[in-house]
Amino acid sequence: MKTDRLLALLSILSETDKITVQELSSRLEVSRRTIFRDLESLGRAGIPVFSFIGPGGGVSILDSYKLKYKVLSTDDKEKIYTALRGLRSIDNDSSVTHLIAKLVPEQESAVFSQSDCVIDLSSWFDDSIIHKKISFLRSAIQARSLVRMEYVSRSSHGVRIIEPHKLVFKQSCWYIYGYYRRKNAFRLFRLSRIASLETLDESFTPRSFASIPFPQGCGADFCHGEGESSPHKKSPVPPYQVRLEYHISDEFELTKTFDATYFQRSPDSSSHLGHICFQTWDLDFAEKLVFGLLDKVRVISPPQLSQQIRCRLEKIIPLYKGDT
Repeated sequence: MKTDRLLALLSILSETDKITVQELSSRLEVSRRTIFRDLESLGRAGIPVFSFIGPGGGVSILDSYKLKYKVLSTDDKEKIYTALRGLRSIDNDSSVTHLIAKLVPEQESAVFSQSDCVIDLSSWFDDSIIHKKISFLRSAIQARSLVRMEYVSRSSHGVRIIEPHKLVFKQSCWYIYGYYRRKNAFRLFRLSRIASLETLDESFTPRSFASIPFPQGCGADFCHGEGESSPHKKSPVPPYQVRLEYHISDEFELTKTFDATYFQRSPDSSSHLGHICFQTWDLDFAEKLVFGLLDKVRVISPPQLSQQIRCRLEKIIPLYKGDT
């Protein structure tokens, strides 16, 4: 919005002695022509804008219109900048760009070089389905529109009508937190399980809630994909100690599923085998995890897990008998 951009422009001019139109254009990510029009708008609003021509020239405003204090330290600005860039990476919202310009008066490149952390929530792919869903749901949240979605749950593939309240990024997955009317309760829905989305004509009044609960089993602690149960789900009995054998040539591919801290290399440098070790109270979870990696890992222990894998294979093999 133009108003947001004008406020960002005024904020920059308030904290700088002099700045070029090109620098303003870069900071606000608009054309030089737009900056000239915005400067004219500030002048018509009674803000005294001065231009200095020649080498070292630029634009400035009268000192009496400038803020004489700074609330944010450089460290504060670095943290804000990092967080805002992470937010902007979702859909490149121009209002976030204007906010960055207002709160972080230094050149973006200078602040970025000082920061020790980068948050980028965007996809590796330009046509990310998840980010299309994010953009759709953000619009629905802002418009307070009911959303009808086709959703794949553990027990069914059906329709859910929700009041969308918050987009949530947890570990490596996006969720929508909304009020599910049929259950009269808030629910957390994973975006990758939404098959289709549409807004309804009916609007809703936002409901209050203290915080967003993250129940055990919402996602696996060491997997990029969501597990139906957490490997660390507590139980009165001791956990199973799972040990998987793998060939070191597959190690990189296996890090797509397991965190590298679970890998153990043999002390024998000539060995081409390694082990993945973790504990879990849920063998069904471990079975699903291992079964997706059958050509890359072999179960060493516990024997119960090996037996579950064999039983599952015995059910699958007859399905392919006679195929050529």
